Amino acid sequence: MPVKDAVRRLGLLDEMVCAGIADGLALRTPDDVPFDGRELSLDGRPVLNFGSCGYLGLEFDPRLQAGVCEAVRRYGTQFASSRIYMQAPMYAELEHRLGEMFGGHVLVAPTTTLGHVAALPVLVGPQDAVIMDQQVHQSVQMAVDHLRCQGTVIKMIRHSDISQLEAALAQLAGYERIWYLADGVYSMYADIAPLGQLAALLQREDRLHLYIDDSHGVGWAGRHGRGPTLDRLGSHERVVVAASLCKSFAAGGAAVVFPDAELKRRVRAVGGPMIFSGPVQPPMLGAALASARIHLSPELHDLQRALRERIELCTQLLAQHGIALASNDGTPICFVPVGRPELAREVARRLLDDGFFTNAATYPAVPVRQAGVRFMLTLHHRPSDIQHLVAALSRHLPQVLGTG
Repeated sequence: MPVKDAVRRLGLLDEMVCAGIADGLALRTPDDVPFDGRELSLDGRPVLNFGSCGYLGLEFDPRLQAGVCEAVRRYGTQFASSRIYMQAPMYAELEHRLGEMFGGHVLVAPTTTLGHVAALPVLVGPQDAVIMDQQVHQSVQMAVDHLRCQGTVIKMIRHSDISQLEAALAQLAGYERIWYLADGVYSMYADIAPLGQLAALLQREDRLHLYIDDSHGVGWAGRHGRGPTLDRLGSHERVVVAASLCKSFAAGGAAVVFPDAELKRRVRAVGGPMIFSGPVQPPMLGAALASARIHLSPELHDLQRALRERIELCTQLLAQHGIALASNDGTPICFVPVGRPELAREVARRLLDDGFFTNAATYPAVPVRQAGVRFMLTLHHRPSDIQHLVAALSRHLPQVLGTG
């Protein structure tokens, strides 16, 4: 990126963040009172929290809390060693259980971002090419910068445009391996990648490999909560999936799911952050193990069904009020398009005045003039909470749009 463009981008980002702070929507810290997942206290006033990605509500599950405490008692607050030398004992069991859950060979990373940075420079060689969806998560785009440094050819295509993907593959005829980088569930507009079309393309095009970040699909979707991507493509030998162990999973760290043991071994041995970054510490390993046991149990089906009921209720209510979503793919993320960023902030500010904390989704998470209000549904929410939020949206949205 040219220096002038980089400076302009940072300036615009700073402007957006400062505007969010001024409206009380960004860089907030709730009051120091106990949380219950449903409500937060802001400036001494309770508000319903629709800003959490803890879709299954497991962060307050007593089994995860007990897992944290037991891990600390056994192994301390930290295991202060790089994994290249020694890892905490819980790693082996966690990766085994995650392998059962995800149906592949799992490597646990400290964060999803560091998982991308560890995996992609090992998976993608300088003689390979990369095609990147324009809305793939910023953490993946950061890892792609490492590929540029080694000389890898990078192309970007329009969001989920299979015809443009096919055209890019044709343009890259001289490359034996081409990686397509995308999200499974997109964190802003909440649409799911065109997995059926990608499966068909994998069958037709032997050079194509997929690297999918499905962090927002884990837990609430798929068998054992493996997410929509692994549910649809998990048996394919040319598919690698990264998944957060935060969000639905309610722990810490990330899982990178490989189709074979050798790929996992290579990334484990030479992936930069696997050598130089700190590990997932015992408290979060304990929480992750407890969460994995829940995901592998019949109980998960009931949790997923309860969340689907909330998603269906919200979708019906929005339709009744004539409020359109950016996507109707049935995820727990709801994005209401507004347009200009100041209008999105105004809607979110009015909702906050009414006692609902939502996200004003603006640049750089979305294009500058495609801002909106984003809110997430979790098992902490009661049906009446969703009804009241949609009613408030139906009041404020036409008023704000009428002024803009």
